[in-house]
Amino acid sequence: MLQWWMFRTLMGKVPFLVKLLLAILSIACLIGGVVHLLEPLKFPTWFDGIWWALVTVSTVGYGDFVPVTIAGRALAILLIFVGVGVMTLLVTTLASIAFSTNQSFRYGELAFLGEGHIIVIGWNERSKHTIENVREVQPGTPIVLIDETLTEAPPGYKQLHFVKGNSSEDAVLKQANIGLAQSVLITAKQQGNEFTADARTILTTLAVKSQNRDVYTIVEILTKEQLENAYRAGADECIESTTLTGAVLVSSLLHHHMSDVVGDLLKFDQMNQLSFQPASDDQVGYRFIDVLKAGYDDGELLIGLKRRERVLLHPPAETLVQVDDELIMIIRRLNKVR
Repeated sequence: MLQWWMFRTLMGKVPFLVKLLLAILSIACLIGGVVHLLEPLKFPTWFDGIWWALVTVSTVGYGDFVPVTIAGRALAILLIFVGVGVMTLLVTTLASIAFSTNQSFRYGELAFLGEGHIIVIGWNERSKHTIENVREVQPGTPIVLIDETLTEAPPGYKQLHFVKGNSSEDAVLKQANIGLAQSVLITAKQQGNEFTADARTILTTLAVKSQNRDVYTIVEILTKEQLENAYRAGADECIESTTLTGAVLVSSLLHHHMSDVVGDLLKFDQMNQLSFQPASDDQVGYRFIDVLKAGYDDGELLIGLKRRERVLLHPPAETLVQVDDELIMIIRRLNKVR
């Protein structure tokens, strides 16, 4: 009795499709063995009987093995009736699983199983722009979108994996496979006041870092007062979108069409692009002005250096390029973006 209870418990954990396949194989083995015993001349081996049973059950009917005795044909009739029901159930089960998987993917219920992916949190014009441009520059990079306002995956983004839910919940982040992600972008949810939006963003940052301390996390903040809290929560980089927008507006007021210049530099479909490039061995130790001149001939305009956490825009001409410096470049060709 104990063994039977353990068997039922074990089988209860096996998926229905697996149980169905095991049932078909068991029937084929049983009927194949019986027909081999009934007609050893027509079915010389047990495997020949199993082959015939599977061909009959699947309604293929090759005709290479055919029972001739009454008992053998009666067994075949039984197998045909059983096979029609079992195989129909198998096909409908497979179709149901395929449909259910497609629906789960569409409505954001399916877990992402890849790695090295980018997670974008929040669906808005900024995240849409980000996804489109990452697709253009790095088409092979998997992208996972987490959002709780969408009812289904955004149309037109076939390569995008959608996860529906609250991004501050551990279960949702695990569904996006946060543990194996390479970077996370958290966009501000601009509903209600800015303080509430920033508080929600910081809460999401804490949740992300609790799941994967090493994932590079970029956070959009709306108020300057919350920048420090975002960094305390573990953000690796904060973008104060309100200040950036305000700076562009002021520049355009003082110097008309300055927004066009900034827009062209930040558009990934333009020829001239801003880029970080690690200083090469033949650039380390040379003056800023020398590296600038050498790069200009190759279609690259050096405008500054990133030295650890400091950004040096338009440094003195005699500044020496150091090991681990990154060159801030305006490059002419899109395919040279790194």
